[in-house]
Amino acid sequence: MRHWLYMLGGLIIWALHFFALYIVVSILLTSPAARVVTLIMTLLCLAADGLLAVGAWRGFKAAASDETARWVFGFALLGIAISAVAVFWQGFPILLV
Repeated sequence: MRHWLYMLGGLIIWALHFFALYIVVSILLTSPAARVVTLIMTLLCLAADGLLAVGAWRGFKAAASDETARWVFGFALLGIAISAVAVFWQGFPILLV
């Protein structure tokens, strides 16, 4: 179960961030409150990605002899990196408007 959490964790964070921002911007449009909520949500999701990445990196290093676990944690790190880039990419334009 732990492996699934790492493999899907980054993508779940990305999805939560996407839907939360969609709801916020639909309700608040481009008000200053929308910018504040967007900034907070983006920073929280990036922090969650960071914590997940630290755990996946420790699992990757600890699984030196188990190739399957090493692949799982490597795949998880890739998903977390994609999530972090996507979260930043989604949150940044709203802050520029």
